[in-house]
Order: sequence, then structure tokens, then C-alpha cells
Amino acid sequence: MNAKIGMQIFGTAKRIVKEHRSSNSLFIRLFILILDTLWYAIRTTIRVCVDEEFRSIFLLRLLNSRNVHQTTPLTYMNRYPEIFSACRDHFDTKQDLKILSYGCSTGEEVLTLRKYFPNAHIIGADINKRSLKICRKLNVDEKITFIYSTPSEIQKHGPFDAIFCMAVLQRKPHYIAAKGISSLKKIYPFEKFEKQIIEFDELINPQGLLIVHFTQYSLLDTIVASNYKTLGNYNQDTYNSPVFDKNSSIIKDRNSLNTIFIKMNGKVEWALSNE
Repeated sequence: MNAKIGMQIFGTAKRIVKEHRSSNSLFIRLFILILDTLWYAIRTTIRVCVDEEFRSIFLLRLLNSRNVHQTTPLTYMNRYPEIFSACRDHFDTKQDLKILSYGCSTGEEVLTLRKYFPNAHIIGADINKRSLKICRKLNVDEKITFIYSTPSEIQKHGPFDAIFCMAVLQRKPHYIAAKGISSLKKIYPFEKFEKQIIEFDELINPQGLLIVHFTQYSLLDTIVASNYKTLGNYNQDTYNSPVFDKNSSIIKDRNSLNTIFIKMNGKVEWALSNE
């Protein structure tokens, strides 16, 4: 009964706050704003204390926002079978491949890649320490390694024959779609995306693959676009969120964004700076 009464009181208070949010009184609006701020702070504090996944994401945004792309750790096995199959067929019988799963989350993508590339060396990199903790408990073979994702740490394990970056180079896609946001300048500017693509470019062997899937920008808009040609017509047409141009402005009449790119012949440059 006490819980029921508490819920009723909470519901009534929430309704009163909603009704007075647009009050003509500046004092009332200010009071409501203070209540909203306090409630958000209390709710966030409680979630940080009791929800490990929320806590890991909150700390990423708070302490490491400069290096974070997508914060959601959502993943599952064999998420993109058509793309994985195309990459396997591209390499045919080539042996001793080295593959990077960038933003490997809790490891399902790495386990999936092992099924497509039975003999490859696979590096799973993620910036979320909770996700890495889960990865390192997986029963994997000696050719699979999980690392904390920094440019210098990834460079130690390169260069790579393939880099998979799946649903990583984006920020708040569902929120942006729901709110009708037309510019990512303040949320996830193109320059941040391009910087990451340049770092990838410096890590890929000639004739290697760079797979950038479910992203808000196009690799073909970056300054390293001329280093690549597309493999087939694999695209992200099933991506339901908006995409943006190199000015971080929404593309209203969007075309297909290619997903799989082949690195053209050329010297691999090692210009990543140590953190």
C-alpha cells in the first residue's frame, strides 16, 4: 500500500510540474527548472550507483569525450553477414590475415569474425573498460587479443589487412532522428570522423579492406578518399538515421553510402602520435 501511495504522489507531482512548466510567472518557471535539475541529478546518481553499464557509459562521456564516438555497447553475433561474407570472399585463400575489430564492445563481433576467418589474427579494441572486462572473460584462441583502444596501442598491433568499424562512427543517431537535428557541428562534427578515418588509413596494408558501416558520414568525403576504391555495391541503405555532409549538415536527398573500401597500392605511413 505504501508503494502504491508513493507512486500516486509521484504521479501527481509530475503532473503538476508539467502543467506549470509554461507558467506566466518567472518565479514558478525558475522553481520548476530547479526541480527538474535536482530530479535529473538524483536519478543520474542512483543509476550510476546501481547500473554498471550506465556507469561505464556515463564515465566515458564525462572523462573521455574527446576520444569517444558511439557510446552504446549494443552488439550481437553475426550482425552483418552479407558484409562479413564479402570480405571473406575478397581475401579468398590468403593466409595469416591480421584483422582489427574497432569498437568491439563485448566481443560478439570478434567471435563472429573468427567464424569467417578461422586462421586470422584478430584484435578487438574498445574504449569501454566494462566491455573489455567482459571480452577478456571469453573463451578464445591464442590468435585473438583484446586491447584498450588508443591510437598508440592499436598501432603496436598493426598494420592490418582489414579494419571493421561497424556502427561506431556515429553519435546519438536515434535522438538526432527523433529531434530533427540538421547539424552535427556541436554533437559529432565531420572533423572528428575524418580524423579517425585518417588514423585507419595509416594502419591498413595495400589491398587491405576498410569497412565503415552504419555511420553518419561518408569516407568518400574525407581527404584520404583517393586512396580507396569501393568493393562491390555494399552500402548502408538500411541505416534509418540521418546522414550528413562534410560541413556536418544533414543530407536531405541522401544517396547510398558505400561500406567496403579497398586500400590502393602505396606505402603505409606510420604517423600516429603516442598518447
